[in-house]
Amino acid sequence: MSITSPIPALQGPGGTFLRAEGQTLILRRAREEMHIPLKAIERVRAEGRAVAVELTAPAGTTPCVQRFEDVDEAAAVAFADAVNATLPPEGKVADGSTHIEGDRLGGDPHATNALRTLKRGSLYATLAIVALCVLVVVTGHAGLIILIIPFGFMGLGFLAGGSVVAYTPYREWHIRKHGVTVAAERIPGEPGWFGYMDPTGLRRHVRSTAAAWTIDVAYDPQDPGRVTTLRKRPWLQFDGILAACCIGIGLLFTVGVIALVAAGFLGVEGL
Repeated sequence: MSITSPIPALQGPGGTFLRAEGQTLILRRAREEMHIPLKAIERVRAEGRAVAVELTAPAGTTPCVQRFEDVDEAAAVAFADAVNATLPPEGKVADGSTHIEGDRLGGDPHATNALRTLKRGSLYATLAIVALCVLVVVTGHAGLIILIIPFGFMGLGFLAGGSVVAYTPYREWHIRKHGVTVAAERIPGEPGWFGYMDPTGLRRHVRSTAAAWTIDVAYDPQDPGRVTTLRKRPWLQFDGILAACCIGIGLLFTVGVIALVAAGFLGVEGL
């Protein structure tokens, strides 16, 4: 069925929107975009400054509802009326939540911030090494450069590598502590993929190499698409020990460079 009446687009804060394109509603949130077919929608409700898109659901089950908030009340009413007028009277799917497609936008913002911090720290450390080389040259201790450069950059490499290794167990610990833990079931016909339900009843997917039929996962209640599989503690401990060793070696190299430079300035024989 084609859309015979125009459906106004709803604009939200921060570039978010809810609009119709062909036989699909596109719901853009801050961190993800959902495509909701009209045949998967039972009805659309205007609820003050919010619009609730109620999906079809099997009899006796609670329907999944996707909400779009912070819009003009009059625009919400006009949008709901326009969509309801174009919904197909027949041919709707039995369970709309299984027909939604979505994509995360820009990846995990927490990982992006962590990577940005790591890059900035590596740049500052590199500048510090260069500045230290310049300092020993202008002060007549140029021979220290042959030690500062290799030890300095090896220390930087171990510190950066340890930080990268540490992020995965930290992320899992953080989501496990502050998130919601649920069981994810293997999806038939899709090797390596498991499914879980978010608070709205939407079924989301997560990838895992586990051979079990169900696995435990935890997701961020403020961002249900941010999910982590919960590994057994020995694996977490292994990652933690590996990260600690890398960071410890990096710190030893860093302390060694500082000690060498200090010894050179104090006039230790042979430096």
